[in-house]
Amino acid sequence: MVTIGDSFSIVATLAGVALTIWSFMLVCALLFPVRVEEARQAVSGSLGKCFGAGLVAFMIGVIGFVVVQLPNALLKLVGMLIMSGYLGCVMVGASGVAKLAAQRIQDLTNQQESQFASYGKASWYLVVAGLLPVLGWFLFAPLMMVVGGGAGLKAALKSQTVNEVA
Repeated sequence: MVTIGDSFSIVATLAGVALTIWSFMLVCALLFPVRVEEARQAVSGSLGKCFGAGLVAFMIGVIGFVVVQLPNALLKLVGMLIMSGYLGCVMVGASGVAKLAAQRIQDLTNQQESQFASYGKASWYLVVAGLLPVLGWFLFAPLMMVVGGGAGLKAALKSQTVNEVA
C-alpha cells in the first residue's frame, strides 16, 4: 500500500537530485572554466563525435558499475573510482552543453543579463528537461549523459598548455 508520505518522499528525492545536479553543473563551470569551454567547443563543433565518445565513456562507466558489484573491497573501490571519473566527465560535458545553451540565451536576450544568470537558467532548463516523465527519463536524460560524457571525455583528454592552467 502506497501512502501520501511515500509520494512526498519520492518528490522530495527528485527535487533534491535535481538541485544537486544543477549546483554541480554550476560548480564545474566555476572551478574548471577551461575544460568546460573545451567541452562546449566539442559539442558545438561535432555533436556526432561527442555522441560516439560518449558511448565509449558510457561503456567505461558500465564496467565500473559491474566492478562495484564484485565482493572484493579493493575492487569495489576501483569500481567507485571508475564510476566517479565517468560521472565527473559527464558533469563537465553537461556544463559545456549548458554553457552553449547560456550563450544562445544571451543571444536571444541581446546580452541584457549576466553570463552567470544565463548559465544558471540554461543549466536549470537542462536539469528540468531530464525530469520530464517518460521523454525526459528515457530519451533526454540518457542522451544528455552520453553527449555530456563524450564532451567531458574529449575535454579531459585534450592537452593543456601552461598558460591555460591559471
